[in-house]
Amino acid sequence: MSSVNHVAAFLKDIFFNNRTGRLSFKRQEVEKHFFFVKGKPIQVKTNVKSERLGEILFKLQKIQTQTFENIEEFIQPHQPLGESLKRGGVIKEGDLREALAFQIRESLLGIFSYFDGELNFQEKEIQPPAEELPAVDIPFIIDYGLRRMKYDSSLQRFFAGRKVVLKNIRYAYFLTEEEKALLDRLATSQVIDRMAIPARFSSESFFRCLYLFYCLDMIEVQAVDESFKKDDYATASKKKLELDELEARIEELKEIKSQLNSRNYYELLGVSRVATDEEIKKAYFNLARKYHPDRFNSNLSDHSLVNEVFNAITTAYRTLSEPDQRKKYDQQLAAPQQETADDLARKAEVKYRQGRTLYNQGMYEEAVIFLEEAIRLKKARADYYLLLAMAESKLPAYKKKAEEDFLRAIEMEPWNAEGYVGLGLLYLGEGLKVRAKKQLQRALEIDPDHHQARAALTELEKGEKKTGLKAMLDLDLSKLFKKKK
Repeated sequence: MSSVNHVAAFLKDIFFNNRTGRLSFKRQEVEKHFFFVKGKPIQVKTNVKSERLGEILFKLQKIQTQTFENIEEFIQPHQPLGESLKRGGVIKEGDLREALAFQIRESLLGIFSYFDGELNFQEKEIQPPAEELPAVDIPFIIDYGLRRMKYDSSLQRFFAGRKVVLKNIRYAYFLTEEEKALLDRLATSQVIDRMAIPARFSSESFFRCLYLFYCLDMIEVQAVDESFKKDDYATASKKKLELDELEARIEELKEIKSQLNSRNYYELLGVSRVATDEEIKKAYFNLARKYHPDRFNSNLSDHSLVNEVFNAITTAYRTLSEPDQRKKYDQQLAAPQQETADDLARKAEVKYRQGRTLYNQGMYEEAVIFLEEAIRLKKARADYYLLLAMAESKLPAYKKKAEEDFLRAIEMEPWNAEGYVGLGLLYLGEGLKVRAKKQLQRALEIDPDHHQARAALTELEKGEKKTGLKAMLDLDLSKLFKKKK
């Protein structure tokens, strides 16, 4: 069974099979080589300027401007740049490990949108580094990369004529409620060509979701009996459904009917908006094999459901198969549609949960991305701003932004001690002791039993050095949001 020529499919194979070797990507002038040890990435070599280690270190504020401008002076033969900088005392081991992880993540995510690149994995012996490996979460990379990439019709072609079945739910915490419901349906084997696309899914989001399940190793994908694919339409239309299959098919028709008002013609046929005439025709005849009125028993008491659904399918096919009508229909679809407040709130909550998971994993840059998106979708949430500020406070380049977002959270929920604690610890970390003391005292006025605020204020009043407060500066998310109005 052929796979997809895409980086996520290669990452699936490498990560879940603990493979060691080099993954190479080439497309036009871009060339990248990723090195893996037992499924975990340890290094990348890339000719993309913005992804080079020196650029990354400067972006993360691990090296000064002068060092960055003279970075060539640190390049030594037969020695990686990071190692040269570390031995020269310019950066610490932790700085290098953080920069390498950031570099690998950015370089991998940069190729998710391409299905026409040259990908190749070569198994070879690679000596693992003596130090701790860069913290790169491959399942997260797969999830994040697939969600933000541009859809490609090769995903639908990959699943065509195949069946899928649930393998595990190991990474279900990445999924929305709708995606979890779809995964549940796969507990019994499903032939994709015969499966009705669930409500709230477009054709593109449906196949993208299946591909996500596949690349996270949560489903098995198998070929189906070729006799199904060779089944002639004229013959199939004369076959009568058995009683048990008839009941299942009626349920599918009911689900399709419930979606007729919310689906466009492409979604109804299960094709992308850039589908070719041949793909549209194939999709229509696949649906006709399943739902043509002649396929149902003559003693079916009410054919109105069958006729309504099949008439809608036929109308969709006739519109999209005629060039002028399809052009007019595409223009109608291009008109912007307003999402409801409930839709935006639901999307925001998903982004927030993903950001919280990333924060707990110490992936603060990625957490910021998701939390900013959550706020873009729904601004009136103090807890969103609070967690965003906590993530930003972990990143040197975001300290000023962290202060602004702590203040925004406090403005929205002045009764919540957590905002004052977070801001106080931020000031403390920056050596602004007077400001820190004021915020910590305010937190204790609201919540006299707040352990973290009490401990930090006690240390501050003792006049100990900032380094003695290190344990206090590591914000503990498990204690967050315990106090609510």
